[in-house]
Amino acid sequence: MKEINIEGSKLHILPVIHGLVGEEKKVERAFEKFKPDCIAIGVSPEDIEIIRKIKKIKADEVEMSLQHQYYLMHLSKYGKISLPPPDLKTAHEIADKHKIPLKAIDIDDNEYADLLVENVSIFSLIRYSRKIKKLGRKQFKAKDAEEFVYEWEKEISSIKSFKKIEEIREERMVENIIRLCKEYKKILTIVPMEKYKNILLKLERYKK
Repeated sequence: MKEINIEGSKLHILPVIHGLVGEEKKVERAFEKFKPDCIAIGVSPEDIEIIRKIKKIKADEVEMSLQHQYYLMHLSKYGKISLPPPDLKTAHEIADKHKIPLKAIDIDDNEYADLLVENVSIFSLIRYSRKIKKLGRKQFKAKDAEEFVYEWEKEISSIKSFKKIEEIREERMVENIIRLCKEYKKILTIVPMEKYKNILLKLERYKK
């Protein structure tokens, strides 16, 4: 968790592990301490819409890719998991209660699809599919949830074209954070734990 000043605004960058029960407490504590006028989340705009409809959605109605299913399966070895992710649900509830905007900073589904077409060859796609199946059976060495998410990210990024896409996503998140700094003075920015260090590093060039 880090606080930095950019474009005359204060950013409170909070890393969370999506889906892990207990992460919502981090969001609550960060809000009470920082009192932001905007909450930004490292998810897509489509995910924000799902969060807004959260009361109407049951856990078994949430559509997930095989990659995400395996991710949650392994994550459950380090603690209880919940869908929709409790940290995102809590962020929405806080924003709604205090009448402050909740903003998505990740790319939307259409841009992600375009990036796949532009950067991923059929051979990379085959490698990726095989990689995901292997990850379902993999025995991770991580001792806790934080170590696990970094280990998982390393595995996913081992395919060069997919690593490039993840780097582009991080750049877009940073660009969107900077845009929000021109509108709001205190922004609580909730990002995936595995992207926290890279996002902080990229924000350094805007730091004042």
